[in-house]
Amino acid sequence: MTADAPDQAIAEGFRSLSAGQPRAALDAVATIDRAQHPRASLLTGHAQKALGNHVAAEHAYRLLTESDDRRHAATGWWSLAGLKTAQFTAADAAGLDRLIEGQEPDGYLGLMHLARAEIWHQSGLPDMAFPHLKAGNDLVAGARPFNGEAYRRLVDELLTIKADLTDASDTETPQPIFIIGQPRSGTTLVEQILASHPDVDATDELAFMGHRGADLQREGGYAERLTALSEDRWQAYREQYLKLVEPYRGKGGRVFLDKAPENFLHVALILRILPNARFVHVVRDPLDNIVSQYRHFFPEGREYSNSLHGLIFYWQGYLMLMRHWSALFPERIYHLHYASLVGSPEAQIEALLGFCSLPVAPECFTPHATERPVMTPSAAQVRQPINTAGIDSGLAYGAGMKDWLKEIGKLKEASVGLFGNS
Repeated sequence: MTADAPDQAIAEGFRSLSAGQPRAALDAVATIDRAQHPRASLLTGHAQKALGNHVAAEHAYRLLTESDDRRHAATGWWSLAGLKTAQFTAADAAGLDRLIEGQEPDGYLGLMHLARAEIWHQSGLPDMAFPHLKAGNDLVAGARPFNGEAYRRLVDELLTIKADLTDASDTETPQPIFIIGQPRSGTTLVEQILASHPDVDATDELAFMGHRGADLQREGGYAERLTALSEDRWQAYREQYLKLVEPYRGKGGRVFLDKAPENFLHVALILRILPNARFVHVVRDPLDNIVSQYRHFFPEGREYSNSLHGLIFYWQGYLMLMRHWSALFPERIYHLHYASLVGSPEAQIEALLGFCSLPVAPECFTPHATERPVMTPSAAQVRQPINTAGIDSGLAYGAGMKDWLKEIGKLKEASVGLFGNS
């Protein structure tokens, strides 16, 4: 094996993982010494997590925490905390405290603080966790700031779209269902429920629509280009998208899922490309959702989540857009409350299947038993039976967030006014 071979194998493994193929990712690094190549440990942990093998994932992440390179060690600690199933010891806490002490104030130290917050959370001490949450998020935000002005401009522009640009008579198959909402709102659970159906295929968190929106913006303006592009261009986008989806359609079902929460931004664009698309919009309590996002580190994008101000600002734009799309496309969007789903799963799942024009399938009521890989941060949670553990979970952090509770209360009032109560 040449000196470059392990790096090439690891890179190939990450490509496989990005394509939703965790078993191929594991095969790519099966013969690599993970002690010598820490990124192989990271890849192994991520792939095992996606497959639901949490003990193996924990072992890989713990090996990464032992790296002499603080960047790898920090990534290992956060990955271990993000697994949500690892049981931390007093020795873990003490070791992480020693690692944090005197470290350079950068994003990697931020990851260590976020991991330390999770250990305090697991101990049932959210008041001790919150200072680490804030310290960690502040450091990560410093390394990758949120461009709030760009987000504001995009939302304002999308709100100028005033007409339904789709052909409602279109009956092309297969049927795309887009699952949208806030990250950490229950979108992965909804995906798992629907993907358990024998007639439904699931993709990954595809970035296709976001990239096409960026194309339009560069070409002279998102909203303007929605009406100006030729039908040939839309047909080309449609063919590109369906080609991207094809490898995921292993069941050959008549319905397929695209679960990327941020597609709430691109509802009009999606309907322009796929006129028969439907949307399941998952609604979660703002406090629970904001706390959940603030407790999580997203490796790519979602920079708004590293500050409470950014989270509230992002929620404001999200509510404005979902009100707008709901008025323009009322028959295409189904609002599903997370609290209702976990509180009364049978009735809610039956109603969800009805919206998707799917017959009731018993597999949908036990989504935790589905063996498909889960590539999102919620992988551990959806391996458990549907439960109400996440309801009112944000209340535990009320003391640390007291300065923001009034603004979050306004978000809840607006959400209830738009989408009803759970």
